[in-house]
Amino acid sequence: MKKLVWISGILVTCFSLNAQKEIFLTLSPKNAGVDLQLNTAITNLNGLVFNLDHFDYYVSGVSILHDGGQTLTISDTVFLVEPNNPILHLGNHPVIVIEQITFSVGVPMNLNTISGADAIDISAYPENHPLSFQDPSMHWGWTSGYMHMIIGGQADSNNDGVVDALFELHNLGNGNYNTVQLPVIQTDSYENQIDIFMNCNVDQWIKNIPIATAGVQHGTNGINSDVMDNILTEPVFNQPQNASVTALNATIGNLFFSESGEDLTVNWKDVKGANSYVFINNSGQIISKGQVDALNGSLTFQSVSNGIYIFQLFDKSSEKLNSLKIAK
Repeated sequence: MKKLVWISGILVTCFSLNAQKEIFLTLSPKNAGVDLQLNTAITNLNGLVFNLDHFDYYVSGVSILHDGGQTLTISDTVFLVEPNNPILHLGNHPVIVIEQITFSVGVPMNLNTISGADAIDISAYPENHPLSFQDPSMHWGWTSGYMHMIIGGQADSNNDGVVDALFELHNLGNGNYNTVQLPVIQTDSYENQIDIFMNCNVDQWIKNIPIATAGVQHGTNGINSDVMDNILTEPVFNQPQNASVTALNATIGNLFFSESGEDLTVNWKDVKGANSYVFINNSGQIISKGQVDALNGSLTFQSVSNGIYIFQLFDKSSEKLNSLKIAK
């Protein structure tokens, strides 16, 4: 059973150095500074119109520099990042102030191919594991290994503003496993939670990549190598300008959760004006919603699988009163 996560509207600024915090890294997909929309005409840095029907990549080898130069390594975890799944739960750790984050894009060599020291057949992973089978596929067999990043859709090949040329970039190879290191302004969202909010800029990731004429490119060299090298030379990952050490939204009352087997119970206390709730998963799908009418209360959700969820309470005007991020 996980430790209870308490959320308070009053941010506490002094903690014991042994205090445990839930740490989340959010990699919000952006294009030209706005939220990325799939299956929608958008424009790249050179004014080329294109759209995307998929954009997925792996993140691994995460480490955090914190509290005056201490290093926290989360090197044994691989995350799959998708446009509708950009929140990575880095775990519960004794961290107060995060100074820098380092992570690599892709699957590390020891897990990537048949020659990897810790590699196993893809079919041996549980169905919900990031290294299991994905749709669209992120794996090209024992020899070639995993695709670090895939991106595909259509681009405008004749500058008439209409997308007409299919492109697919499937980027493989241990040599294309690149690392990002960035200073961090953390957000102390709640008493027991730290958020690191970052952008993943698609337009910078495909900068100078001729997607209108690329067609299907599946490999380790040429354009596949160039797009992965943009991680090193362009601001593919950065922090939003409004990154702040304090949460942007004030909250009312307290929320907390507890687990019992597959059941998840959410409790609230002193949430004045609570009128309705919504319980959603990390992909934005509504698991449950309904009316509430109590200053204090609780709801139990049954058969909740492992993952990241959000529970929110609203007033009669549908204004959000409080929100709880849950890592089960």
